[in-house]
Parts: sequence; C-alpha cells; structure tokens
Amino acid sequence: MLFDYDHPAAWPTDVVALLDEHRPTLEDWVTERRFASPYEYDEIIGELGETLRPHEIMAWHNTRLTAREAADILSAGMHLPSVETLIRRIDSALAEGAISPAVAEGFKRRHQADSPTRVGRIWFLFTRPHNDDGIEDFLRFWGGEALYAAIDRDPDLGPALRSVGVPSVVEAAIPIRNFTDSLGFESHIAKQFCAWRAGRSYNGVPHDRLLVPLGPAHVRRIVTCNDPSFVGLTGCDRYFEPLGLTEER
Repeated sequence: MLFDYDHPAAWPTDVVALLDEHRPTLEDWVTERRFASPYEYDEIIGELGETLRPHEIMAWHNTRLTAREAADILSAGMHLPSVETLIRRIDSALAEGAISPAVAEGFKRRHQADSPTRVGRIWFLFTRPHNDDGIEDFLRFWGGEALYAAIDRDPDLGPALRSVGVPSVVEAAIPIRNFTDSLGFESHIAKQFCAWRAGRSYNGVPHDRLLVPLGPAHVRRIVTCNDPSFVGLTGCDRYFEPLGLTEER
C-alpha cells in the first residue's frame, strides 16, 4: 500500500494500529517526557520500521531537467549519481547546444560529484516540496548540488546553470524496504501521527537517500514548471528570488 506522509488519515491500517497501540508512550516522548524512556521509544521506532517495510512511500526529488533527461527518467528510471554520470550529462548538454564548450569544460573542472555525501545517493523528500524551504537551489541550478555548490556564484558558469533545462519535481512511489539504513524518517512519522491525533501541526521535513537505482515503474510523474500544479507543489511563488520559470534552452 502507498504511504503518504502528508495525509495520516489515509495511512495503511497496520501502521495506524501500531502507532495507536503505542500512542501514550510516543506522545509523552515527543512532548513532556515524563515517563517514556529512550529504550521504549527506540523499540517502538524499530517495530514501526518493520511494519512500514511492505509499503511504498510517496517521495519527491527536486531538480532541473532537460526534456531528454525527463524522458530518460520516465523510460529508464533514476541512476545513482557519480562523476561518470555527471560527465555524461554535461556532454549531452553540450551536444544539444545547451552550453558552450568553455562552460562544459568549466563544469567538468569544478564539480564536486565525488563528494561522499553525493556519490551513489539519490535524495528524496517524503513531504511535498512546498513544506521545505531549502529546495530552491535544486530547482534553480541544473546539475544538482554536486555541480552548483561550487560555482553558482561564478559570473560565467552560474548563469549557465540557470539556463539549462527547467525546474522539475520527480514524484515517485518507493518501496520502503529499499531504504536499508534510514536517516530517521520513522521518527518523523511517529511525530506526525501524534500531532495529527492531538489536532496540532508538525513541521518536520522527513527525507532520506536511496542507495540503489530507482526503476521506472516507481516513477509516478515528472512535474515541470510548465505544469499548472507546479507552483502549488513547490511553493515557488513565495521564493524571495523569483525562480525564473522560463522555457528550456
């Protein structure tokens, strides 16, 4: 069953039953901590992780894509990032005339695709992008953080990053069992549940990285800035600096 973090009322019944069973302990842990111990909490979170495993989770990857890149994701899924995959993207953008040879050389010389926090990791949000105020640059600059982190303010390379492709959100339904060493999204789920049951809000931003490729069957859609639902999904109309929703070069 599909797990949609933003809508607890529609969560799978086995997940809700487990959380309701342990709700007094969870509620105490996330609020006053009068009696709940870390050992009890960790045990519940471990049980929650096992209960979630058979399900798929809604997830969003925020990026900037050319039409060809979007088509490739829809047909072949998402590959794990690496230096080699970034170089291929740069070469393809050059071949398509989206960047000049000088810009392509600058991209290749100054990327950070070999960073241990980026190589072999596809990052996803488990809440809709408009709930995260840190996604702007992923939509603003082509090539991902491995490319823009070092050169977004470069007077020559920075503008080129803004001109390739269009802001895009890859929406996926990912088997939870594929997140083999969670960064803690189960705790966000527990806190979201307690807040929902108590009638209060919780503004956590659950996210994690996929360490295996994402097959095309798990890609639900790609929402680009030309889609009427893009503004509502991303909240880009509230950005201090306009995103620049222009046609791709």
